[in-house]
This record gives sequence, structure tokens and C-alpha cells, in this order.
Amino acid sequence: MASIHRTGRYWHAYYTLPDGRRAHRSTRQTDRKKALEVARTLERATQKARAGELTEATIRKFLSDVLESVGESPLRTETVREFFASWLEDKAGSTKPAVYRLYAQVSGHFLAFLGSKADKALGGVTPRDISAWRTQRLSSGGVSSGTLLVELKILKSAFSSARRQGLLLSSPADAIALPRTKPLERDVFTREEIVTLLNVVPQEWQTLIYLGYFLGARLSDAKALRWSCVDLTAGQLRYTQSKTSREVIVPIHADLRDHLLSLASNDHPDAYLCPTLALKRSGGRRGLSAEFIALMNAAGIDPLPVQAAKRSFSRKSFHALRHSFSSALANAGVGLDLRMKLVGHASAQMHTPYTHLEWAPLEQAIAMLPGVREP
Repeated sequence: MASIHRTGRYWHAYYTLPDGRRAHRSTRQTDRKKALEVARTLERATQKARAGELTEATIRKFLSDVLESVGESPLRTETVREFFASWLEDKAGSTKPAVYRLYAQVSGHFLAFLGSKADKALGGVTPRDISAWRTQRLSSGGVSSGTLLVELKILKSAFSSARRQGLLLSSPADAIALPRTKPLERDVFTREEIVTLLNVVPQEWQTLIYLGYFLGARLSDAKALRWSCVDLTAGQLRYTQSKTSREVIVPIHADLRDHLLSLASNDHPDAYLCPTLALKRSGGRRGLSAEFIALMNAAGIDPLPVQAAKRSFSRKSFHALRHSFSSALANAGVGLDLRMKLVGHASAQMHTPYTHLEWAPLEQAIAMLPGVREP
């Protein structure tokens, strides 16, 4: 039977272990009534253990009883499913819809893999569970190592959030090694290929190609540009990248300026530079990306297709114009910091927000790009 004895400042609990031995532990309580309740709870736990009834749920119940007996809040517990539901709810208000959908998809895959364990305590998830899920995702043939890398990072983020909230002492995902991946690299366009494209595509596509090559803009950003972004007097084009929310200001290359001047009859600030293409989707089978590949094929330019997992990939696509922009600047001797500012990239290792650049070097950098307009 449990009992308490005062030793120094605190009361100590004396109780019987499952093997019959007597044990004593400090209750860290100076109040006799609270100390006695702690002792009785410990005794009940050992009785359950002796009868083989000490489950994770009962352990958590005993711990909550102990905390409540000394005036503390009961132990907070959540099932795996409850935690991911609340985690996704938080993400819904802080991420873009496409990113949220990816988080929800990965969470759904993981909960489905856990089965009935998803409705048990979050603390019951082990590194072995995550390792088995990783193996299953790869063995099913449904995802590439690159996709799995993204999914594992999402799980690591979720479990790290649980640890920060005090729901876990450590993240089970931290013990899982991330798979090594070899990214599929984009190719770049030659000057001759860009000239060929410009000679065969419709006018609005000419505009998009100029923006892709002389601005380094992604397709979704290029098609959405309005005349309000263009300042021909100052010789600059200013826009905010949809993917990163970073504002980019790029000097207008002479070839791009001449092309924009040829369109200036429709330069109302709210008008799109590409009014028809701006209303189309960027991706999908009938989107602008696929349309650009068709234009390349019509011009006799090989998109260099690659089959990766469940999707096809073209090493030369509209996005390759962005790579061509950066590569052409590098080949012209433009330094890394200038290139990163023009392209709109950020890296903690290579570039810091404390680097301030003058406008003149940016103009000189853009001027170094080889022209593509034929005389």
C-alpha cells in the first residue's frame, strides 16, 4: 500500500513495484495531500502493470492524474490524425493553395499507410513507421526519388512542429535519411534557336519569348505582365514573382525595348502585354507550356524530352529561356550577385539581403546579352 514520508523539504512516495520490491521517489511536493495523491497514483500504475493492463493509454491517464493532483494542466495528447488535421488547418492560412494541396496529399498518404495507428497517440509514431512508409512509396513505383524527397521534407516539417509544440520529445522523422536525387537539368537555347522561333511564332508568343529570354521571367509571370509594369522612359520593367513574392526590377534590353515599342499602340496600364495568352493556363495538356513545345517542334527545335517517373520532362521548354537568360549573363562575365538579383533568386549561402547594387551595373549587365533581332 502506498504511503508517504517527509524527508527534508519534500514528501517521498513509497509504493510496491510489479515484482514486489518497495520503491520510493520524491514527489517534489511540500503539501501532504498532494504528495499522497501522487503516491496513490504510482501505486495504481504498478498494480495495472502487475496485471498486464498497463497500456500507453493508461500510462497517459496516470500521468494526467498526477499532473491534475498537483494543480497542473493534464497531459495534452493528440492522435496522429488529429495532429495532422490541426497542422493542415494552420497551413491553410499561411501557404499558397497549391502548396497546401501538396501538404494535404502527403498527409493523406501517410495516414492511410498507418491505418488504425493513425487514430492512436502521436507519440506512438516511430522512425520505423516512417522508414516503412518511405520504402512503400518507392516500391510502389508511383513516385520518383525527387518526389519522395519533397514528401519526406513535408513530414519532417510536420513532426518538427509537433516537437516545438511540446507534443513530442523528439521527431521520429529526424532519424530518416533523405534520399539522394539527381535532378533533371534544363538545357539552354542557342541564339540561333531563339531567332528561329521568333521568325515562326505569332506576335504574342514573340513577346513571351522576349520576356523569357531578356527578363528571365517564368511563363506564369511573363504572361501576366501588364503595361503598368513597363517604364520605357526609365528603361526598366518591374514585377513581382508569383512563386517567391520577390519584386524584380530588370533593365530593358534594346531588343526587348524595340519589340515593346512596336506594340505600344495598346499600352493602356491595365492591358496585358499578351492579352490572348494571358487568359490561358500555363500548365496542363492544353496549356501554354504544351503549346510552346508544339511551336518548338514546328520550328524544327528538339525539346529533348525525358521520361521521369509518371511524367514527361522536356530539357528545352519555356522555362529553359530562364536558364538561357542566366547562362548568357554568366558567359558574358556578369558576376553571381548581379545575376541573382536579375533572375530574382535568393540563397543564404551565396547571397544576403545586405548586398546593395547600383542601377548602372544592372544596365551594363543586361546590355551584355547578345541581341536576337535580325537587322
